Amino acid sequence: MSYVGDPFLHDIFISYSHGDVDGHGNARLQQWSESFALELEAELKAFPDIGAGISVFLDQHYRHGSGVDPMDPLDPQLKKKITGSAILAVLMSPHYLTSRWCGDERDWWFEAQAQHELPAEGRVSVARIWPTADAWPDSLADHKGNQLVGYHFFDRARAETRPQPFGWPKVDRETGNPFRDAVLNMVGDLRVKLLALHEELEDRKRRAENMKRLSATDGQIIYLHGRQSQEEKWNQMNEFLAQEGFVVGNVGPEPMESDPRLIRQSQNLRVQTMSGCDAIFLVGAEDERELAADLMVVGRLDRHAAVALSNKLLPCAVLDTAGAINVNNDWQRKAAALDIEWFDASTEPWLPGVQTWLQEIAE
Repeated sequence: MSYVGDPFLHDIFISYSHGDVDGHGNARLQQWSESFALELEAELKAFPDIGAGISVFLDQHYRHGSGVDPMDPLDPQLKKKITGSAILAVLMSPHYLTSRWCGDERDWWFEAQAQHELPAEGRVSVARIWPTADAWPDSLADHKGNQLVGYHFFDRARAETRPQPFGWPKVDRETGNPFRDAVLNMVGDLRVKLLALHEELEDRKRRAENMKRLSATDGQIIYLHGRQSQEEKWNQMNEFLAQEGFVVGNVGPEPMESDPRLIRQSQNLRVQTMSGCDAIFLVGAEDERELAADLMVVGRLDRHAAVALSNKLLPCAVLDTAGAINVNNDWQRKAAALDIEWFDASTEPWLPGVQTWLQEIAE
């Protein structure tokens, strides 16, 4: 399993040409590329935060179990490993640009990103291991059509007469600068990309779990906001929700503080509690000023803070216990502008509509 996690089997797929012009196998470009892959992996594994889980795939790795099984058909197995890799690392050379296999590998990887529902931008890393004169594929260019900058592993000042990569024909742990400097620059950037992708995938997993809870028939954890003056209504809503299988995550209506320090403490506690819930319900205050404050402070500001803290959707709704409070002032329209739903909780049945609303959000 990769460090970044599901849906990827490998963190990095290294795509390269063997440079085997005479067909005898084990060409020098292949030797250098395979030794480069070992050093890249070793440097990545040296990072304490990602090293233990790093998985690098190279299609002709000498270690048992790391390459393609010679007893299996090549195309399907190789395609599975390529499409199951989070980052495509290209060892750019003239041989790479003319290789049909390298073109297939690149196409497979880019085609798979739509299935993963992740943008390919920022997940392609190019090691320039040999000067190239021919045009690069469009997929290895930025939005302006410029070649990806990449990392140079050859001496640009001597490229015309000395195009071979640093450490030619093979690098190892004893190979120093300029190869070591170039590979450390590359692995440093790869680490940043892997950390960001890991966090993005974890966030996506949390959002999926949140949506699954929202779509359930019961069991959602609700933050039920109400003022101390609304204690009777709050208890009534709490009982109704419990009867339908909801779980109220806070312990009761909130006291209204006047001390700025206590107000801040109460607000911080509210945001923390909200961040652990699946949705937020506001017991509609009959006083217009209190209702406006609840919509703006709790339903907008505090809710947004809780969303940022938890990376959850946290849908919000008003439970109107008075029956369309002040219809003439169009409070429902104002709530809608804040992405807050409105339910008339003054007449039965209203709870089935709440459950349907949560399920529709999760779809």
